Amino acid sequence: MSAPTVPHPDDDLFRTLVTQSRRGIIVTDPDEIILFANPAAEQITGYKAEELIGSTPEILKSGQTSAEVYRDLKRALDADQIWHGEFVNRRRNGELYLEARTISAIRDETGAVRYYVSISEDLAERQRYERRIEHLATFDPLTGLANRAAFMRALSAELELARRDRQELVLLNVDLDDFGAVNDRLGADHSDRVLTEMGARLRDTLRHVDLVARLSGDNFAVLLGKSAPGTEPDCRDIADRLLGSIARPFTIGDSAVELTASVGIAGYPADAGSADELLGCARSATHDAKAHGGNRACRFDIGMAERNSELRRLREELTHVAERGELVLHFQPQVSLHSGHIVGVEALVRWSHPERGLMLPAAFIPLAEECGSIVAIDAWVLREACRQMSAWREAGLPPIRMAVNFSARQFRQRALREMVAEALAAQDADPRCLEIEITEGAMMQDMTAAIRITAQLKELGVRLSLDDFGTGYSSLAYLSRFPIDVVKIDQSFVRDIVTNPANAAIVQATIAMSQKLGKLVIAEGVETEEQLQYLRRSECDEVQGFLFSPAVPADEVARMLREGARLDVAGLREAQARETILLVDDEPSILSALRRTLRREGYDILVAGSAEEGFSVLAKQPVQVIVSDQRMPGMSGTEFLSRVKILYPRTVRMVLSGYSEISAVTDAINRGAIYRFLSKPWDDEQLKDEIRGALREWRELYGRGAA
Repeated sequence: MSAPTVPHPDDDLFRTLVTQSRRGIIVTDPDEIILFANPAAEQITGYKAEELIGSTPEILKSGQTSAEVYRDLKRALDADQIWHGEFVNRRRNGELYLEARTISAIRDETGAVRYYVSISEDLAERQRYERRIEHLATFDPLTGLANRAAFMRALSAELELARRDRQELVLLNVDLDDFGAVNDRLGADHSDRVLTEMGARLRDTLRHVDLVARLSGDNFAVLLGKSAPGTEPDCRDIADRLLGSIARPFTIGDSAVELTASVGIAGYPADAGSADELLGCARSATHDAKAHGGNRACRFDIGMAERNSELRRLREELTHVAERGELVLHFQPQVSLHSGHIVGVEALVRWSHPERGLMLPAAFIPLAEECGSIVAIDAWVLREACRQMSAWREAGLPPIRMAVNFSARQFRQRALREMVAEALAAQDADPRCLEIEITEGAMMQDMTAAIRITAQLKELGVRLSLDDFGTGYSSLAYLSRFPIDVVKIDQSFVRDIVTNPANAAIVQATIAMSQKLGKLVIAEGVETEEQLQYLRRSECDEVQGFLFSPAVPADEVARMLREGARLDVAGLREAQARETILLVDDEPSILSALRRTLRREGYDILVAGSAEEGFSVLAKQPVQVIVSDQRMPGMSGTEFLSRVKILYPRTVRMVLSGYSEISAVTDAINRGAIYRFLSKPWDDEQLKDEIRGALREWRELYGRGAA
């Protein structure tokens, strides 16, 4: 066939085109004398252009190309055809290389050959490029692990072999817990470093026969090798080792990041018969592990698939749930510990599901956060809360605060200030009565942004509340950096405040620091009289919880406000005029004997049959002196009094004990937990003297009337 005419080698346009080409181009005259070689040809052959020009292509021959290749080349060119083929050539440094060449003849108007043009490509470079493409198609570029496509191909192949050989396979699905929050806090670059380190830890923890892959984001999968027994204990052991490896802090920059993961376990043929089904089962087990708090491994069972199917349906139904009119608000009263009156309510959303009935937030809010519906739900709650504020005002009810929760996702919305302003304006609601609750986790994800956003909200005149304080990674010192009006003590600290010295200390420190910074303090989850009394004596400002009222519909709140429902705090404020002694012993006869001994001394005598009852009494009423038996079931006297020392340091503590227990008592005395040791059986007059001495000690230290 006839080849097209091209510009002369000296033509500037020709030079521009060929010098920029990534393929080697060599032009020869009819006698095969090289006239031109472009930079790519220099790079491929190792020769400079000036070394090639004037020589012939013989300079590149290695002797390794078969004679048939050259004969085929000559036949093609004589027939005026374009020849394609491969040469084994030799570079200037003597290295052999495989080169693909396309050679054609350029003829003049008479048909005579003027030039031969050779276009070449280094096949080794192409092979490297192809291997790179194959690597990218097979491996995750961030972690170097197999990617999803490669893993699923390998899993399908292993399933076929397992089916043929009647063997078992075990698959683990590994998912980091709450990695989205970490990503928001650290940024993409640092999060990628965490994932890279995660991949390295998985490789180091697993065996060479196990296949590990990064499927997506922070989701990984492990196919256990055939040398691993497919029994539950072995799978659990591997899963536990993975969890332990992930739990070690990740060092990113100058800070340490602590992470946990959830692992789902599924097996062939017990759980599934195909690759997709097996991975789906393992993921169902992972979701179950997350639902139980994360940082654990769960084995798949059929119930998980049903539960996850149910969760998927709920996620779908949450879309446009507000527009369908299925949301309702209930309100939990917040009560002042100074007046006893209702001073505010917290708006809590419920889902009036057409089939399931009224659903509490715990059943759907986490799902809404996962699927993104939480933003629309938060916006509806804000609008409805403002509407209810106006409705109560128009009904002539006393003004109270309305606390509305914002999710972390809502808090990060750019138009948050405008949304709040529009909701207030639409209902002509007083911004001073609106309190926006933000969790400390949301506040601390991005300190700079949080300071800016809270300042914008304060410009509207609303109050800001820091919810769930103490449960995350914040510090009391951060309180001074935000325009926060209210600090809410999480119910996890309130739950055992009268028996757990650590939580009691946290609550007392939070109250003291917050009030010094001018913040109001609310304790949530108050359910017992003992908790209430302790919080009142710790000078907490307000409480909310089932002890006063659960969350109720708006009409019930209106009734409470009209009738003046209140907490009786008059009794809480009454100081004990008489000196009070608490006797703790598990034997009723001992308690009776002690009371008889002290009954004419003019003391108020309180009794408890166990350490647990003792904590309850101490929470309800101020006590000056405690006398406790040492040998009691559940908790010894020295352990009880050691906790009392932390919870109620303004008490004088004594223990009744036999001499056989003297070592434990001596240790407690040395630690300051016990003021005196009284032996059994006791002398009545000596006991009275010791009690009087203890009260003198108390008066000298604290004075009458101190709680």
